[in-house]
Amino acid sequence: MIRITQESDYAVRICCILAQRQKTVGASEIAKDACITQKFALKILRKLSGCGIVSSFKGAFGGYRLNKNADDLNVLEIIEAIEGPLKISKCLDGDHECTKNPVKDNCKMHHAFLCINDILTENLKMITVGKLNDRNISVDDLTGYIKNTE
Repeated sequence: MIRITQESDYAVRICCILAQRQKTVGASEIAKDACITQKFALKILRKLSGCGIVSSFKGAFGGYRLNKNADDLNVLEIIEAIEGPLKISKCLDGDHECTKNPVKDNCKMHHAFLCINDILTENLKMITVGKLNDRNISVDDLTGYIKNTE
C-alpha cells in the first residue's frame, strides 16, 4: 500500500532540480537546493537511480543526471519509484483477503477504491516534471490539466 510520503515529495523536487540544471549535479548541491540532508538526498537518489529515472556518475566530476526528458517523466513514475505501485487501499492488493467480502467482484467498496485509484493514477500521469518546471504554466493551468482528463 502506498501513501505519498515526504520522501516521494522530495523525489519529485529532486527530479525538478535535475531537469532545470540539465547537467550532472552533485548530491550535496541537490540536497542544498532541495533543503534536505545529503543523507536523505542520497537515499532518494539511490531509489531513482535503481528505477532508471536518474543516472549516477562516480568520480571528481560525478553526480546525478535525469535520464528522461522532463516532459516524459510524470509524477506517478517518480512516486512509484520511491513507494512501489500506487494502491490507495489494501483491498486493491492481489494478495489481500477481505474479511468483509471475500469475492472482490461483488464488493462495492472494492470497486469504489479501484475507481478512485484509477482516477488518481491517471491524474498523476498528467503532471510531468516539465509542467512543474514550466514558468508559463500557472497553478490554474496545472489544475486545468487534471480537471480536463474526464
